[in-house]
Amino acid sequence: MRGHTPCEARRMSLRKLLSHTVLAYPRTTLVVAVLLTLLSVWVAIARLRFTSTHQAMSSLSGRVGQVQERYNQAFGDPDQVVIVVEAADQEQAKRYAAVLAGRLEASADIEEAIYRFDLTSLEDHFLMYLTPQQLNDLRDKLEEHASLLEELSAKPGINRLFQLIHREISSALVGRLFTGFLGEEEEGEVKRPVELQPLIALLTQLEAWASGPRSYTSPWKQFMVEADENGDREGYLWSDNKQLLFILATVRADPTSLHKFERPIQSIRGEIRSLQSRYPGVKAGVTGGPALEYDEVTAAQRDSGLMTFISLGGVTLLVAAVFRGVLRPLMGMIALVMGVCWAFGFAAVTVGHLNMMSMVLAPMLIGIGMDYGIHLVARYEEERGAGHTIQESLEQAFEGAGPGILHAAITTSVALFALLLTGVSVLQELGLITGFGLLLTLVSTFVVLPPLLLLWDRRPATDGSAENAAATVKGHVMRGKVGDIRWPLPYLPKPPDFMEFWYRRPRTVLLLSAIGTLAALYAMSRIEFDGNVLHLQAEGTESVDWELKIIRQSERSTIYGVILAENLEEVRTKTKALEALASVSKVESIAMLIPEDQERKLRLAHDLRPLLAKADLSTLPQPGPVDLDELLNTLQRIKAKMLTAEDAEKWTGKDKPPLEQMTQVRRLVDRFERRIQQRGYAEVRRRLAVFQDKLFDDFSDKMSLLGRAVASGPVELDDVPNDLKKQFVGRDGSYLIRVYPKGDPWEFASQITFVRELRSVDPDAVGDPVKGFEVISAMKRGYQQVAIYALIGVAALFLLNLRDLRYFLLAKVPLLIGAIWIAGLMELFHLKFNLANLIIIPLIVAPGVENGLLIIHRFREEGEAAILPKSIGKGVVLSSLTTMIGFGSLLMAHHRGAYSIGLLVTLGVGAVLLVSVVVLPALLTVVARHPSKEAISGSGLLAEGAPGQLEPSAQNIEQDTIFNSKEK
Repeated sequence: MRGHTPCEARRMSLRKLLSHTVLAYPRTTLVVAVLLTLLSVWVAIARLRFTSTHQAMSSLSGRVGQVQERYNQAFGDPDQVVIVVEAADQEQAKRYAAVLAGRLEASADIEEAIYRFDLTSLEDHFLMYLTPQQLNDLRDKLEEHASLLEELSAKPGINRLFQLIHREISSALVGRLFTGFLGEEEEGEVKRPVELQPLIALLTQLEAWASGPRSYTSPWKQFMVEADENGDREGYLWSDNKQLLFILATVRADPTSLHKFERPIQSIRGEIRSLQSRYPGVKAGVTGGPALEYDEVTAAQRDSGLMTFISLGGVTLLVAAVFRGVLRPLMGMIALVMGVCWAFGFAAVTVGHLNMMSMVLAPMLIGIGMDYGIHLVARYEEERGAGHTIQESLEQAFEGAGPGILHAAITTSVALFALLLTGVSVLQELGLITGFGLLLTLVSTFVVLPPLLLLWDRRPATDGSAENAAATVKGHVMRGKVGDIRWPLPYLPKPPDFMEFWYRRPRTVLLLSAIGTLAALYAMSRIEFDGNVLHLQAEGTESVDWELKIIRQSERSTIYGVILAENLEEVRTKTKALEALASVSKVESIAMLIPEDQERKLRLAHDLRPLLAKADLSTLPQPGPVDLDELLNTLQRIKAKMLTAEDAEKWTGKDKPPLEQMTQVRRLVDRFERRIQQRGYAEVRRRLAVFQDKLFDDFSDKMSLLGRAVASGPVELDDVPNDLKKQFVGRDGSYLIRVYPKGDPWEFASQITFVRELRSVDPDAVGDPVKGFEVISAMKRGYQQVAIYALIGVAALFLLNLRDLRYFLLAKVPLLIGAIWIAGLMELFHLKFNLANLIIIPLIVAPGVENGLLIIHRFREEGEAAILPKSIGKGVVLSSLTTMIGFGSLLMAHHRGAYSIGLLVTLGVGAVLLVSVVVLPALLTVVARHPSKEAISGSGLLAEGAPGQLEPSAQNIEQDTIFNSKEK
C-alpha cells in the first residue's frame, strides 16, 4: 500500500479524530461543550470588566511610564470634567457659575466643583504682580490724579467726580490748544497724552445704570493700572479672551459599570438644563476626558442595537437562503456562539478586561469564525448531495475541507499572535484574546457542529445514483477557454451576464487586474493616518463640540503637557524656555503666583506711599444726593471740550488728542441724555443713587487695598492659597508646569511638533498629548511590525502546508493583490486609517488567507484540474458576503469610528472576494497543468483548466463550469 502524503495524512487524522471521538460520542461531546459554555459565561460575567479607550491608551512603559507614574502619585489622577460657560455678560457668567457649582457640590456624584480660587491671601501683594513699567505708570497716574483723589476722598459723589474730571481734562487740553493749533512745541518737552479711557469707562456705567439695574463693573482700575493683564485677580477661571468661564468638576466614577461616568455626566447636564430658563443668555456644556469617554460609549451603544439587528437579520436571511433552510445554519450559529463564549471566558481569565479596541472581539470572531462553519457545511451538503449518509458526509467534509479550514485558522491566528511582539500592551492584549479566541471558534466548529448535524439533521440525501451524483457535482471540458458560468448561490439573484464574459477571457482578466493593481500601488503612497480620536466620535457630540469651541476661541484645550521641576528656580528657567516655543500657547506654574524681581518692585511700591498720604482713606464720608441738573451741565461742558474731526484736521502738533475717544465721549453723553428723557428724572436719579453707593464703596475698597499694598512685603509660597498650591506643588515637593499646545492638540501632526519641542526643554515631559503621541506612535510601529511578522509567519505556514513554491504564490494572490486593491479603494472613497479601523485589519486578512488556502487545497484535491468547485465557490462567496453584510450595517452608524470600520471591511472583503473568484481562477486556468481526459471525466469537476484541451464528450458539454450550485 502506497504511503500517504502529508496532506493526505492530515485529512486522515482529522477524519479519525472525528470518527473516534466527536461522532462516536455525540451527546457526551455536546454535554461537555454546553457545560464549558456555561462556565465561560459565568467567568466572563464575574471577572470581565470594561475599560475606556483613554485608559487603554494610558498604559506607558519605559521612562515615560515611570515619569507619568511619579506625576500621578504626586498630583493624583482625578476624573475631572470641564464645564464651559459662555455668556456675553461676564457678571452674568460669574453668577451662573456660582449657582451651578453650588448645585454640583451638593450632588453625591460630584466630589468637587471649582470655578474660582480664593485669592484673598494675595490681595495685599497685588503690586508684586505688576511689571516695573506698570508700577511706574501707576505712579504717574497717581501723580496726575493726585488732586482728584485728595478732593474726592474729602467729598465723594458722582457730581463732584465729574467736576474734577472736567477740571483735569481742561487743564490737560489748555496747553495743547496753543502748541497744537499754532504748531509750537518746545524741543525735548515730554507730555502725557490726554487719557480719556477712565472717563469712557465711567460714562459707560453711568449710561447703563440710567437704562436699568445692571451688574456693577469697576471703572476705577482705569484710573490706576490697566486691568488684568496678568490674569483674573478675582480668581475666576477665564479663557484668555474672557469669553469662556470654566468650572473644573471632579466626578465620582462607578468602576463596576460599563457607563461608569453616566451618573455624574447626566447630573451635570441635568443641572445645566434646569438653569436655562433662569439664565437665557448663557450657554453651557461639559467636556474633558470623562465626558468624551461617556459620549463615545453611549454613541457606540446607541448604534449597536440597530446595527446588530440589521447584521444578524441580513446574515441569517442570506445563509438560510443559500443553504435552503434554517436548521443547518442554526446549528452552525450555535457552534459559533459556543466558541465565542469560550473566547470571552478565556479573555476574563487571562486579561480580565475589554476596551473600545478589544471590543471588536465578538464581531471579529463571528466574522471569521462563521466562515469555518460555512465551508464545512457547504462541503457536507456537497457530500450529502452525492448520496452519502450523514456520518459519511461529515467524514468526507472533514477529510476534504478540514485541512484547509485548519490551516486557514492557524495562519490567521499566527497573524494575530504577531501583535504579542509589538511591546504595546493594548495590542498585546488584543492579539492574545483574538488569536486564542479564533482557535477556540475553530474547535467549537470541529467539535460542536458535527454532533449537532449527526443528531438533528433530518433532511434526506439524494439516492446516491451515478446519474444524480453526476448532476450534482459536475465538471466541464472546454475548448481552450472557460465555459458556461453559473452562480454558486442559486437562491440569490445571479450576477449580470458580463461576469460570464470575463470568465471566458482569463488572460484579459489578468491584464486588467495588473493595470488596476498598478494604479492601486500608486494610491498606497497617498493613504493617510488620522490619529485624532475626536474624529471617531459622532458629529454633533456635545463634549466634542465644546472641546473644539475651547480650541477655537482660546487656542487651548482640556489636555496639556506636563513637566516636573525640583525647585522654583528650575520652574522659572523651564517656563521661559517653554514660552519661547512656537508650538506652545500658554504655560502655567507656581511661578505665576510667586513673581520675580520682587526686591525692585518693593522699592517702586514704597515710592507710592507719599502720593497716597494726602488722601484720607480711613473714614470716607457718605456721598451726597445726585444732582441730575448739575450733572448734565458738567457733562455738557465736558462734551464741549471734545474736538471734532474738523478741529483735528487743524492740529499740527505731535501730540494730537485721541479723536476716536473724544467721539465716543460725545456719543455716551448724548445717550445718557436720551435715557433721562426716556426714563424720567426721578427714576434715573433713583438708579444713579444706587450706582453712586456701589461706585464709592468700590473706590474706598480700591484705595484701601492700594494703601495696604504699598506697605506689604514679598510674596512667599506660604501666601499662596492651599487649593491653588496643590495644583502646582506635589505631595513629594515637586513642582508642576502645565504646557498648553497651540492649535489643535488632538491632531497627530500637531502632537508630533509639540512633543518634539517639549522634549527639547525636558526629555521627561509627560501629559495627555505626550501619552497620545507615544501610544499612537507605538501602535503605528506595532502594526508595521505585525505586518512584517505576520507576512513571515503566514508565508512559513503556507510553504509548510503546500510544500510547493508555485502553489504558495498562487495561494497568496487573494491576500497580496486584495491588500493592494484595498489601498486604491481607500483613496477612491477618501478613507483614512484611524485607531478604530486599524484593529479590524485581521477581518480583511482572514478571507485572503482562507480563500487562497481553501481554493488551492481543493484545486490539488481534484487532481490539479478543478478551478473552483461547487462547495468551495459557495463557501468563499457566502463567507465573504456574510462578513460584508455584518459589518456593512455599520455604514448606518453615527459613530464615525464605527462607520470607518464598516466601510473598510466592506471594501476590503469585497476586494479580496473579487480577487478570489475572478483573478485567482484566471491564474489557475492559465498556469494549471493540462489534465487528462480521464481525470476530468472522473473527478466531478466544476471547472477545468487550460486552453488547448481535447474535444469534450457530449455528456460533459452539458456540465457546468467554475460555479455550479444546482442541487436536488
